[in-house]
Amino acid sequence: MREVGGESLLVPIGPQVMDTNGLVVINDTARYVWEALAEERSVDDLAAAVVEEFDVAPRRARADVQAFIDKITQMGMIEQ
Repeated sequence: MREVGGESLLVPIGPQVMDTNGLVVINDTARYVWEALAEERSVDDLAAAVVEEFDVAPRRARADVQAFIDKITQMGMIEQ
């Protein structure tokens, strides 16, 4: 992840560069989840942390965390 002009960007490296259409701009919640992925945590643990940090409904947090993880997994940025 890189910070450029006040925006948080995921910058693909390695083989996934060819499959990704440029940089991926992420919001504050996605940045929080990305940074939390530095430690192995379940989707439920990540969602609970998002609920605490952003005051969002648990169901919404879990859906958003799962969608983000699915997307970055599909892009080859993480492995599950």
